[in-house]
Amino acid sequence: MKREDHRQTRRILAFAAFAVVIGLTLPFFLAEDPAETILKASAVYAADQGSFTLSEPLQIMKEPRILVRRGTVSLAQPKGATPLSSRAVTKLLDSGKGVLILQDADIVIGGSKKAASSKAWQARQAPLARALADMHLSALIVEDGTLRFAAEKGPTTLHHVQLRVRPVPGERMTAAGSFELLGRTLKFDTTIGFSAADRSAQQLPIRGTVDGGTLLQASFDGQFALGDGGRLNADTSHLQVNDVPMFARWLGLAWQTEFGPKTFTSDGRMEWAGQALHFPSARFKLDANTAAGSLMINCNGERPLIDGTLAFERFELSGLMARTDSEATSSIIASTVKQTVDWLPPHLHKFLSEASLPILRQLDIDLRVSAQSTVAGELSLGRTAASMTLHDGRILVDFAEMQLPNGGSGNLQLTVDTSRPVAQCGVRGQLKSVRLEHLTDFIFPHQVITGPADVTIDLNCDWYTADTFMRSLEGPVEVQMRNGATLRANLPGLVKSIGVGEAPTSGWGDAARGQMGLQSISAHVVFKNGVARINRLHGARRGRSEVAVTGTFSLHRRSLDLSLFPRDEPNAGEEPSVLYITGQWDNPMLFRRPFPNKAQNPLYPNTTPLPAAPKSRGQASTRG
Repeated sequence: MKREDHRQTRRILAFAAFAVVIGLTLPFFLAEDPAETILKASAVYAADQGSFTLSEPLQIMKEPRILVRRGTVSLAQPKGATPLSSRAVTKLLDSGKGVLILQDADIVIGGSKKAASSKAWQARQAPLARALADMHLSALIVEDGTLRFAAEKGPTTLHHVQLRVRPVPGERMTAAGSFELLGRTLKFDTTIGFSAADRSAQQLPIRGTVDGGTLLQASFDGQFALGDGGRLNADTSHLQVNDVPMFARWLGLAWQTEFGPKTFTSDGRMEWAGQALHFPSARFKLDANTAAGSLMINCNGERPLIDGTLAFERFELSGLMARTDSEATSSIIASTVKQTVDWLPPHLHKFLSEASLPILRQLDIDLRVSAQSTVAGELSLGRTAASMTLHDGRILVDFAEMQLPNGGSGNLQLTVDTSRPVAQCGVRGQLKSVRLEHLTDFIFPHQVITGPADVTIDLNCDWYTADTFMRSLEGPVEVQMRNGATLRANLPGLVKSIGVGEAPTSGWGDAARGQMGLQSISAHVVFKNGVARINRLHGARRGRSEVAVTGTFSLHRRSLDLSLFPRDEPNAGEEPSVLYITGQWDNPMLFRRPFPNKAQNPLYPNTTPLPAAPKSRGQASTRG
């Protein structure tokens, strides 16, 4: 637990890496002219008469508190310069024009403000230690130092700190160098103003850049407020993360999937204080999606919190829904659902199998998102407003507003609970006047039913792998299509091609390549353990019922057990019948049998369900 707390404490520093610069440069506000010769030299070395090893910690600033716990202080000279005498060293230090080298330093910023010990006071009597403690010098070079940011949950440590600080004309101070954070080297370059007016107002102008190579780049220009640990307010800032999954893993998060954005960019106002980074007004870019709004990363709580409000003009999700399916089949059912879960989009298939990722327990998220248009594959939505909440592994996505194509609308709630041993998910809501084919396009490679529909959904399932997802589906789905529908199968032709009482036949034949138009369809389906039971499926044409279907089908088993009844006027001497469809859907067995009386006919009101299909006898003949 302590190790995780330490990770959480240091994550914010990846976004605020310039803190090392601020902490080390603030003591130089009263510095005089820079030692240009030394700082621009290709190499410097310690003067023979100028070296002192600290035996006790020295405090060199009160606010923010900066403590040098260990290190060797030396007076710098250009390589090849004539060594200084002890008197010359003392005179240079007294003048405040010396350049100091701090080697193998252990520096702490923040923490408790304890009084210095007597030994520390005695160490200050050494000229070099006194010059460092009072910051009575012209410039400072830190070589291979260690910088620790004290915090309640444990320090965040920067290793291999290389730093050169010097004042420049115009009451400014520049600092440049590099440091290592979480195993990666970051370079920085900053300029800080330190005029008397700035110090009096406790607001110091600051601008700088941070270069993380292929990982990130950042820049800022604003004011640094002294007191209470410091606060940065930047009117302009830029942050670019080139590889979000790699960036997350660098911060210690268990990001093990390709699902999600790959790049992130922000431009606008920025505020940083302690372990919170806030963009109160900025423009953001996630891959190809651009948004305006606010975003905050706060690491002060039990888990890092991402909180924000983002408004997109166009939100593109097609990359997550991409399918590569070139297989063609002759069967309407086989082409509807192929091999168990092979029809799932690749990114969604991978996310299903990794839905219990530890990262879902390492972050909290509270986002409000709106978009003028949303595109997902061939589905294009109008204005959409949604909120996403992630807390302790529980996800809630609430689509409060969705403008569907052709004047439709809807609302949906998606939930995923990864806090359980087996992750669970659910989807519930209502869609009005949605094109049914737009919904089935997310799942099925080919369209089965097309037309406008009202859909009510309340489904739950386990979300461990794509297979368990299909096997655990539970809940009802209601579909009403009142304004016309097209069924991509010729069911009347199929019924008429099979004689009553004939031996069973296999295959769909030419019926799978036909279609039929209906004025309305009404369906009520209930899933239980991944098996869908059709309680009601009626299709009407010209004001009367034409076809009814009852029975069950299984997505993960790819099997059917259906009873299909067409209400056609029987020819003279022909008795009503029912068509039974059983077996695997790519090659089911079909046979017609005499139809029971109207009391058992699902096409008539107040009737009992059709009986189960009787067991057939004899060898099934093969159809095309």
